[in-house]
Amino acid sequence: MPDAETVTVTATHEPPAANSHCAPDAMAGMLSAAIEQVLGSQSNVATLQLSRRGGLAVIHAPDDSFVFKLITCRADWKKRLFRPLGFNPARRARKVSKALEVAGVPVCKVLKFGDVPLPGAPRAVWTLSSFIRDGRTLRQLKQELQPDRSAPAATLIRELYIESLKLLRRIHDLGFEHRDYHAGNLLVVEVESGAPHLTLVDLETTLRREATIRRRARDLRRFLGNFTEAATAGESLKEALEIYSNGDTKLAQKLASTGRLKGLLKQHRM
Repeated sequence: MPDAETVTVTATHEPPAANSHCAPDAMAGMLSAAIEQVLGSQSNVATLQLSRRGGLAVIHAPDDSFVFKLITCRADWKKRLFRPLGFNPARRARKVSKALEVAGVPVCKVLKFGDVPLPGAPRAVWTLSSFIRDGRTLRQLKQELQPDRSAPAATLIRELYIESLKLLRRIHDLGFEHRDYHAGNLLVVEVESGAPHLTLVDLETTLRREATIRRRARDLRRFLGNFTEAATAGESLKEALEIYSNGDTKLAQKLASTGRLKGLLKQHRM
C-alpha cells in the first residue's frame, strides 16, 4: 500500500494519492465488490483505507480478525504490463511472507490470496492476512509524537528508527530486496514486556534476490526519505549508514557513493 497505510481497528477513509484517476467512492465500491465475491458477505467489515492502488479492510470473524487487501494493479505501469503475463503481486506476497517468517523476520502473515475480476480492474488480486490488533504504523506514530519534525527526534521514534535500520540490514543479508521499505510499511506492536517492536506489512514488492549495493541503497533511500531534513541531511545520512553497516566501513563507503544516496542529499539541499 502507499505510504499512508493504516492498520488499526478504527475505520478511516483516506483519499487516493494526488496522481490517482480513481475517486474514493469508486475504490470503496471496488473493495466492497471484491469482499462480496471472495467472502460472500459484507457483515462485520470495516474499511481501513482507500488508495490509488486499492483498498484495505478488517474482517471481524467470531474467533479472529483478518485484513483483506485489494490490489487493482492499475496504478503502477509495471503491474498493468505484467499482470496479463501472469505476474501476481498477491502470490509473491504470500511466498515472501512464508520465507521471511521461516527466517525469523516479524511479518504480518499472508494467509490466502487470489484473483477477483472487477469492472475497470479485470485482473485485480487480493490477500487475506493476520490482523494485528492495536498496531500503528511507524509513520502514524511519528506524526503523533513529533508532527512538525521529519528527523527522529522523540525518544521512542529514535529507538524505532534505529531498529528499522537494523531490520533492513537483516532483511538484505538474508537475501531479500524490499523495494518499498518506509515508515508506513512498518507496524509498531507492543509485546508482553511493553516494549514496542516492528512488524513488516505490504510484501507485494519484496523480491527474494541478492541485495546488491545498488539495491541496498534504493531501500535505504526509500526509508530515509521519511526521516531527513535539509539542515541535517549530511549528518543524518552518515549516522544512518553507521547504524546500518554496523562497523563495516567499506559497506558504508560503497553505499554513500551510490547515486541513490547522493541524490537524497541533493534533494534536501535544494
